[in-house]
Formats: sequence, structure tokens, C-alpha cells
Amino acid sequence: MSAPKDPPSFSEALDLWHYDLYELGMMAEDLRKKTVGDVVTFVANYNINYTNVCVYRCPLCAFYKEKGEEGAYFLSVEEMLKQAAEAVWLGATELHVVGGIIPELTVEYFEKFFSEVKRRWPFLTIKALTATEVSYLARINRMSVKEVLERLKEAGLDAMPGGGAEVLDDEVLKVIAPAKSAEEWLRTIETAHELGIRTNATMLYGHVERPEHIIRHLMRIRELQEKTGGFLTFILLKFKPKNTELWRKGLVKHEAPAPYDAKVVAISRIVLNGFINNISVYWVGYGKKYASALLNFGGSDLVGTAFSEKIFRSAEAHDGYATLEELAHYARTSGRVPAQRDTFFNIIRYL
Repeated sequence: MSAPKDPPSFSEALDLWHYDLYELGMMAEDLRKKTVGDVVTFVANYNINYTNVCVYRCPLCAFYKEKGEEGAYFLSVEEMLKQAAEAVWLGATELHVVGGIIPELTVEYFEKFFSEVKRRWPFLTIKALTATEVSYLARINRMSVKEVLERLKEAGLDAMPGGGAEVLDDEVLKVIAPAKSAEEWLRTIETAHELGIRTNATMLYGHVERPEHIIRHLMRIRELQEKTGGFLTFILLKFKPKNTELWRKGLVKHEAPAPYDAKVVAISRIVLNGFINNISVYWVGYGKKYASALLNFGGSDLVGTAFSEKIFRSAEAHDGYATLEELAHYARTSGRVPAQRDTFFNIIRYL
């Protein structure tokens, strides 16, 4: 089989699923080497999850709690600032701030936290709030998405994560996250880009999707990037079914198999290369050793140290936490050159 033209069309990208895995990997690796070389990057980041209470109750999520349920929490600004102080002590350069969807959220809550972080630690990058959180925040505060983002940017918001996209197809979202909308996610991200707020893009796969859903997601991300140029990286998130409603109902009985993972990584590189050149393999969902192997299918980034990550671990993703030195080691095992980066993919140092 010959490689599709660059960039591949929807039908050409869908045909990639029928390629031999070795051939597909070689195609993706060839593009990766030509585009970004042999460097594997990662950021020193600290995760702050301000609440695990969520009214959306997505069937894909093992993290959320009902209000009043044992283990439910909602952090005060002061409690978040204590975590930010720990992040600084651990050497983090980025705060990754996300949480559940609750009516108690206000724009002022985040403004107070962001502005105080910037006052105390101006060198910290604040990457916060998924498009889902922002659009809900706008709704309950009776503001436009643009107004919310303008205020948060003024308070210190530097960038946004790419979570909440799941798979950008409403047929899939109806099963795994019925409160979410593909169009709403895309509109919110486009507004962020228009305001100069760079974002990540993600895809959570390995549940009920079919190959055409994966390709449609990639195409929608590519189209938006062509329009705005605002995406920093494309992050692959492997679904962990344990403790989720999808798992309890038997809709997803096991994790995606290794060949499927490798195909998703490789096809993401082939479809997005030249539009989004950073393809991130989130080691928390794969395990460090396995993630390093997937780098050989077009991956170029391991995301970050993920200090204090809770969301994946609530679905029994147990691979501890990562230091910069550990991530550097696993990058080297794939024959690559490890480098610490900042949120915006500027190299801080080679390790």
C-alpha cells in the first residue's frame, strides 16, 4: 500500500486502519523525524483538581462524586494556593488546573486564585480549565464564553488544557458523556484561540468508538488548527474503564489492546503532521515503559511529570508519579533525546 497524500483526506485516513502495523509505524516515524527530529519533550507540571463533585456524571468518569458523598471535596482558594506552593517546591513550571462541573463555580473564584498565583510566583504558567468547564462557567454566570475567557486571561490564565473533547462525535458522546457537545467544545476552543489563549487538544479513545469516529475527531481538530493555529499539541488519552459506569454496565470490559494503541498514535501523527507537530503520549494512561514504546509510532512528547494527578488514578491507573529524570530515562530507552520544555514547547534544557 502506498502512503496517502499529505494531508490525507477522510477516506485516505480511514484506509490507514487496514495498513500493516509495522508499515504504519514506519510511515509515522518518517514524518516525525522529518518534522520534529529525535527530541522527546515533557514539562514539569503539577495537577490541581479543585473539586471532584460534578453534576455531569459522565459514564466515562471514575473521578466524580455526588455532592455530600463520602470523599467529595471542593477546595478553597487558600487550599489551592497551598498546593501551588508544593508545586513550586517540587520544581514545577506549570499548574494544570481542572475539576468537576458544579453550580457553585464563579469567575471570581478563579480570578482570585490565578491573580494570587501570579503575585506570589510570576514564573508559574497557569494552564487551566477545559473548554467544557469554561462553557459551563459562562452559562451559570450568565456571561459569554468570550467574556469569561477575557476576565480569566486578565487574571493570569496563560493556556488551556485540551480535556473534555473525548471523541468529537455526538454519536459517541451520547454514550460516554451525554452532557457534552462536540460543537460547544470546538466553539469554546476557537474563542480561546481568537483571544490569543493557546490550548492543547486531546482525544480519549478505547471505549465505544469506531475507526471512523477517530478519523472524524482528527479531521475536526485539523480543520480548527488550520483556521486558528492555536493548538500546541495533540494528546492521546487511553481510556481506563475500571470504576466507571461504562465498565459497571459492561459497555467497556477491557482496555484497548496494544496494536490499537499503536495504530491510534501513528494515524494521529500522519493525519495531523504539518498542522500539529507535537504528538503527545500521556504516560499516566499507558504506564511509563509502554508509553516509551509508543513513541516509536510517531510520538514526540510524554506530556509531563503530572505531580498530584488524580483523575486517571481514580480509574486504577497505577504507575506512580514521574520525575524529570524518569521521563528522560524512558525517552532514552526509545533512542531519543530527552528535553524539559515549558508549556509552549520551548526547550528549557536537554537531559
